[in-house]
Amino acid sequence: MTYNEFVSYLAGQILDIRTREGRSGHILIFSSYAKAGTRAALECRSFFDRFTLDEGPHNDYNPNSKVSTEAYRAALYSQIAAAVGNKTGSAGAQTNARFLDSVLVDGVGYGGSVSNQRFSRVAAEYVAGLIVFERTCAECGAKYTVELKGQTYQLKSNHPPTCTPKRVASVQSAPVQVTPAPAAPVQAPKPQVTEKAEGRSEPLMLRYMRWEARQTSIRGPVIPQNMLAPTQKPAYDSPAYRANAKAALQLYADFLKFYVEDPSPKSRPEDNQREMERIYNVVMRTVFNFDPNANKKQK
Repeated sequence: MTYNEFVSYLAGQILDIRTREGRSGHILIFSSYAKAGTRAALECRSFFDRFTLDEGPHNDYNPNSKVSTEAYRAALYSQIAAAVGNKTGSAGAQTNARFLDSVLVDGVGYGGSVSNQRFSRVAAEYVAGLIVFERTCAECGAKYTVELKGQTYQLKSNHPPTCTPKRVASVQSAPVQVTPAPAAPVQAPKPQVTEKAEGRSEPLMLRYMRWEARQTSIRGPVIPQNMLAPTQKPAYDSPAYRANAKAALQLYADFLKFYVEDPSPKSRPEDNQREMERIYNVVMRTVFNFDPNANKKQK
């Protein structure tokens, strides 16, 4: 996923909320936009995969361990999603004209009006252009900011001059010298201190497992990008059509189970209903609208 594709996707999420707010009269709700921004970042992981998510030795992980590396990257993704959500919420909590006046060199001006479409596009570009969040160095404990520049796919860690981490190698005990005295008992060699015994790999693994479980319980099922914006239209009743329809119906069942059981204590009934409407629209579009001549063929 490219920068422009991510901006378009995020703008669509912002526009959906803006449109719903206009109908319901509940406007400028920070949490609604923040939740949409966080969800968009998590659903568009392919965009953030374009960044080189590696800060070198400033956060301790073993690059030769898949579990350790994935735990490190999972923590970064979680912070990126939270930063995108907060920035989206701050933009959505402002009126259209006020927001554009605050971010554009040539603002709207006194008495000017801005459409929801333009606001959503500018807000999405504002959020994706520069994503900033704070991290803590695992070695020296220094706090620093990380910047992600969307258009150039660059990650920059702003470490302070005092941040000089040095990864500590695994400690191994020296071989024990056995004295030649016949009466002296032979000293058993000390057990080798491994990285896991030091408590370095195991906490990372546990944190990764907890993060995965937490994301599953909070986010629930995710609609794949190819269902949200299909790039092909298989012929009606073809094998590809049937496969897409089956996948859409299975995803609908997953959504139904998740939002009916309502596992998240912070979820709201109206949000659950909104998610069910999203997947319903996807299913209707997937099953019935791939072939515009489907109805004619049935006659």
